[in-house]
Amino acid sequence: MRIRDTSVVVGLVIVAIACAGPVSAPPERGERPRELVVATSADSPPYATRRAGTITGLEVDLALEVGKVLGRPVRFVDVPWNGLFDELVSGRADVVMAGVTVTAERERRFAFAEPYLRTGIAALVRRDDRKRFGSRDAVCKSRIRVGVIRKTTGAHNLRHRCPAMIRRVYKTADDAVLDLTKHRVEAVVHDAPVLAYLMSQQAAALDLVPTDIADEELAWMVRRDDTALLQTLNDALATMRRDGTLDRVLEHWIPQVERVPSR
Repeated sequence: MRIRDTSVVVGLVIVAIACAGPVSAPPERGERPRELVVATSADSPPYATRRAGTITGLEVDLALEVGKVLGRPVRFVDVPWNGLFDELVSGRADVVMAGVTVTAERERRFAFAEPYLRTGIAALVRRDDRKRFGSRDAVCKSRIRVGVIRKTTGAHNLRHRCPAMIRRVYKTADDAVLDLTKHRVEAVVHDAPVLAYLMSQQAAALDLVPTDIADEELAWMVRRDDTALLQTLNDALATMRRDGTLDRVLEHWIPQVERVPSR
């Protein structure tokens, strides 16, 4: 999951959704429910991506389901990763739903809903090289060229925990995987769900290698003073857990992921 930068580029995609049993109090008769403005980044599949000009992905589906539970229309703000946090600070978005990792540094500035997914850092390698990386720590201990994505927790952890690796920093995971297929790097280290998704889109023979570099929990992020929305999101997530919606969406985008139990 990526780490905050300062530039902001904003694109809007408006999605209206149908209302279903609300958790929060219903609006007055004739009053339109207030929209939930969700900031996400369409350059980070499977969390969010664009297909035929339409934004789609794991976080998009989850946001729409949250909207149904709350009885609120959802509007997506599509922002490059390095501008997502600024959308929240400025008040232009109510919540960031973009595959954000919960970290101590982020928790000092923002509030997180209950985690909806536990994942980890993995390595993507060419299948011909798979035998070189038989153990979970083999990639981390190898002096190889590794593609990492700038401003991510993966890149941060790699710098501190895997000093033998020769890092090559990329703007997107797509760029790094392309260089992997062209033999410009020996591995790409990033979030396991993202690499699994990109591997499925590649014609090249690639394999995903588990590592012990880091375990991560993903959650939705709001402003620290927005306690009402935080509670509302947690209530909606609890409903989605109970009725199977959360598992259904996760299975569609990231099969066989480990679930995070409610606290």
